[in-house]
Amino acid sequence: MDHILTDELFHQENTKEYTLSIQVNLGGFSFSVVSASEKRLLAWKKVSLAITNRKFLSRHFLEWTTQEELLKNEFAEVKFIFDTKEFVPVPDKYFDETENTKYIEALFDVESETEIIAGKIENQNAWLLFTLPKPLKENLLGRFPHAEIVHPLKNCIDNLHFSEPEKKRLILLFSSKYFYTVLFNGQNLLLANSFELTHKNDVIFYTLSVAKQFGIVPAKTEVFLAGELPHSEEIIEEIGKYFLPAQFLKPSRQLQVNSDIFTVRDYELYNLLNSI
Repeated sequence: MDHILTDELFHQENTKEYTLSIQVNLGGFSFSVVSASEKRLLAWKKVSLAITNRKFLSRHFLEWTTQEELLKNEFAEVKFIFDTKEFVPVPDKYFDETENTKYIEALFDVESETEIIAGKIENQNAWLLFTLPKPLKENLLGRFPHAEIVHPLKNCIDNLHFSEPEKKRLILLFSSKYFYTVLFNGQNLLLANSFELTHKNDVIFYTLSVAKQFGIVPAKTEVFLAGELPHSEEIIEEIGKYFLPAQFLKPSRQLQVNSDIFTVRDYELYNLLNSI
């Protein structure tokens, strides 16, 4: 998409009253503008790229923010969602800012000029640690000094509602080349992990493996889907053969989205879950 989709109520001169959400991953960038007072999506744009290495993200991001005229405006609030597989959930009792690097380094080969970001997962009494290239953070804060930096899983976990607390739940959040799995037993977080996505059958293979590992019965497990969902109809059909019928993890029900203007599927707008 090479142009911005805008709602009829969007006024560029009023952006100081709006919330800007920016999402970045190796597959490209997107941004959305929401009016918190109107509880309405006002603008959205996605730019698909094929970035081969995290080292190039900061340069591409700087070029993108320089070219996008709307991003030169001031906003009431800015949320920066950085999509990375290098993350780890840590319970409150083990969280210690002096130990954060050790937790990440135990699982990943951390590159130089990398910063560890910590986000509190309120409904789990836990923290989500993830890596962010320092040059990317510098470019971000150079333009948006008060931006809140979060991992996309935090949005999804924070907004999963437990209307029936005893049920098993599985979130599948799809990114450009991989997908995340987040497994709950009732209200308790059991697992948060990511898997490579090279074929649609990978989804069933890995989700069934996760269920088996934790002794979860797929036929009694709710599945929530969000993100850049490839082969959506086929994946939904396959999931339905093993799990309860899949549901979409959408933005807040209070958020108004004009479907005549925004042709993007609303479950791709998971980065708006905390925007109002």
